[in-house]
Amino acid sequence: MTIKYDAAREAVTNLGLLTLDAIPTIASLLVGDLSEHPRAIATRYRKEGEQISDAAKRALGIRRNGFLSRAAFAEIAPAGLAEPLAAHEITLLRATFTRLRHDRVAQGEAMRAQAGPGFIGYLHETLHRECPACNRLDGLVTDVANAKIMPPSDCVPGCSANYGIGLKIDWLADIE
Repeated sequence: MTIKYDAAREAVTNLGLLTLDAIPTIASLLVGDLSEHPRAIATRYRKEGEQISDAAKRALGIRRNGFLSRAAFAEIAPAGLAEPLAAHEITLLRATFTRLRHDRVAQGEAMRAQAGPGFIGYLHETLHRECPACNRLDGLVTDVANAKIMPPSDCVPGCSANYGIGLKIDWLADIE
């Protein structure tokens, strides 16, 4: 498997807003950088293809000029119907943060030799203060094998798991 597929599977499975059939869709929508926000990517996806009827939109509480293709609608799980226009976006956002953490650790491993004895490990920094599971990671320093790339399985419902992982380096380690 690839990190794109693994991140998509984790987000779809744990958020429960989309069906398992949406895993390949979310994996294909993951971009390698944040040049475009997941909201824009998900919106473009929902615009593609034949749209659901105006009556179906009305029944879902979507305004008539809202976009929701039949393909996107078919991927929304019952829990995602509470906010059908956000289901793909929220799922893609969580997968994006996972992909970014993976890439950051991979970049860190490439820089590790340059840091020499100053390399301490990977520092986890929490941004989503409403999630106790993510908050437990705040300040955690690990080696590469224990870096928490995948979000905690006990995140609060809807958590995007937007914590980061960065290098922790003692820049003065070589100085005597």
